[in-house]
Amino acid sequence: MTGNGISIKGMYRDVLIDPDRGVTYDSGWHSNTIVRHCRVLIAGFMKNESPGGIQYLAVGRGKDEWDGQWNTATPPGPPLDTVAALESQAVDSPIRVEPGAPVPGEEYLQIVYLDPADQPVFGQPTSRLQVTATLKPGYPAPVEFNTYPLREFGLFGSFGGQPFMINCVRHPVIYKDLSATLVREIKLYF
Repeated sequence: MTGNGISIKGMYRDVLIDPDRGVTYDSGWHSNTIVRHCRVLIAGFMKNESPGGIQYLAVGRGKDEWDGQWNTATPPGPPLDTVAALESQAVDSPIRVEPGAPVPGEEYLQIVYLDPADQPVFGQPTSRLQVTATLKPGYPAPVEFNTYPLREFGLFGSFGGQPFMINCVRHPVIYKDLSATLVREIKLYF
């Protein structure tokens, strides 16, 4: 997303891990769509209106009909930057940012600053963030054949007590089974 000389971009990578800690799928790095509500959150911050930054990651099934489109020579394009919600969000609780130490066994987001070489930086802010979500076995709850078909996700902040989408990704289906772990890394460049 660009405008007024300021570019905001994002990338993501999914790694699916089986119960024996073997990698069964690695998507590689792909671009994601930074949506317009992200700019509203930034503007609210600059005006001292107290928007909340990244609050949670939501995942969803998307639409079954997307599957056939991904198998064509010309897959569907990314979502429009005007999107404000997922098509079909999982009914499980979203994965939230937890202040302090995470609670063992619970889903949470880890957020760190990155340096220009995309290495973690602690103790000083930078213009790059990495958000890591670990979707543990059983999350989200399986809906068919002990799997949950993941096709979309988004990061959300808050403004005026309402959720505001920051980014949106629609991707080929990942069948996350009951015993698998999915590690989702998202990089945001401001």
